Amino acid sequence: MIRVENIQHLKQLAHKSNGYFVNFQIVLAGGLVTSSKRIQFNSDLDQFSIINEIDESFQEVKSDQLGVQTNLIETMRKNALFQD
Repeated sequence: MIRVENIQHLKQLAHKSNGYFVNFQIVLAGGLVTSSKRIQFNSDLDQFSIINEIDESFQEVKSDQLGVQTNLIETMRKNALFQD
């Protein structure tokens, strides 16, 4: 697994020219708790598409709103977001 270091790193990892989603894990409590997400980044729109695996909910979030509408910025600060 690759630890996501910051938002620029997340953009690089989640951007695929074929438009595919990339699998990510939030790992908490020393690995006892995980949350799976599929994330895709559209650089033309500067927007993330996120599927939360726990309930299959879908979000579209502009980069500048990532810390407001999701917990991904916080998980990166805690070194808890990883690409599978």
